[in-house]
Amino acid sequence: MLAFIAFALSFIVTSVHAANWYTVEWNGATFTAMSGDMIVPRLPQAGGTPYVWPGVQSGNGVLQAVLDGRSGVWWIGDGFYGTPSLPWGNGFNVNPGDMVHFSFTCSGTVWTCTLSSSGKSATTTLNVTGNTMNRAIFAAELTNVPFNFGPITYTNVKITSTTAASA
Repeated sequence: MLAFIAFALSFIVTSVHAANWYTVEWNGATFTAMSGDMIVPRLPQAGGTPYVWPGVQSGNGVLQAVLDGRSGVWWIGDGFYGTPSLPWGNGFNVNPGDMVHFSFTCSGTVWTCTLSSSGKSATTTLNVTGNTMNRAIFAAELTNVPFNFGPITYTNVKITSTTAASA
């Protein structure tokens, strides 16, 4: 019986895969808005889970526009991942080469997230209480996927803060 439990535990441990992260970020400011355009990259050649996203982050979570390719097509949607736990926002499918405009704006604790590309658009309003966004991030988060699908290109980026970034 002990041998079976040890075998089962070793299977569970070897099945867990951490994500590889590639980021460009600014830290230490109070960010109140971010916008820009992202060119959708080609899909990775291997399976796994690729996420590419711009976002603003607090110590409790991240507000992000996630380009999600785990189903074999790119889908982009927005949401806040963290505390408070909020339902995921709206989104739509996009194709490699498409230009996606993203915008995050804050009024008090309410963030409005807007995405648009090729006549499609999605807007989500989220009350993100208890969060001061102190990091602006552009990330590729890859689980069981090599970074063989770039480049990831952002243009017309505008990041707004009420204080200067420290790093």
